[in-house]
Amino acid sequence: MLRIYHYEFCLELEVLPPGLTGLPTTHQLPQERATRLLYLPGSLEKVRAFHLAQGEARKPGVCRLYFPEESALQNFWQQYKARFAYIEAAGAVVRDANGHILFIWRRGHWDLPKGKQESTESPESAARRELAEETGLTEVSLEGPLIHTYHIYRERGQEFLKETRWFLFRSDKPHPPVQVQREEGIESYRWVQPSDVPFLYPQSYGTIRDVIEYVLRHVRPAPSR
Repeated sequence: MLRIYHYEFCLELEVLPPGLTGLPTTHQLPQERATRLLYLPGSLEKVRAFHLAQGEARKPGVCRLYFPEESALQNFWQQYKARFAYIEAAGAVVRDANGHILFIWRRGHWDLPKGKQESTESPESAARRELAEETGLTEVSLEGPLIHTYHIYRERGQEFLKETRWFLFRSDKPHPPVQVQREEGIESYRWVQPSDVPFLYPQSYGTIRDVIEYVLRHVRPAPSR
């Protein structure tokens, strides 16, 4: 599944579940909410307009589009991306020696270190640079890539689609001190044990929740000390 956020409204793209030979109906998939849509060929601009309108209205929700096969989904996605100015970015999830995860408090939300990728750097280098700039953490080791997230935002009358590539880093110290970059709107930070992470979700972004959920579900826990 591919998710594209616009504020708290999420457009999901998914291939038809196995065993279904046509587009699903409410009888075949009774658990699907009525707000979710089916993919109709040629409706790309309508989908875009609906996606933008829901996000601009600050309406939380989900709209899921189904595709008969992966190639159809990717074809739609490439065309959809082309309707926006595209921005590449990178972000960092940091765990300390006890497996606690670093969050930063920025503009009223619990966030993670991230930023635009420079044309001369790799995604990994961009993630490490943003981590150092926003938190002062430099003595960390790269554990590996995580997922990509996508979100749309408007700036100076133009819509941008930002793709953020996320990476997992590790500090060998418990709760290493952090120097937040206040000029970037970061006010404070917090090392959070995994069991407490969901309590931060109401004051976080959908993309951040997706990244952390991936870490909690798919990444082997760091050894406790």
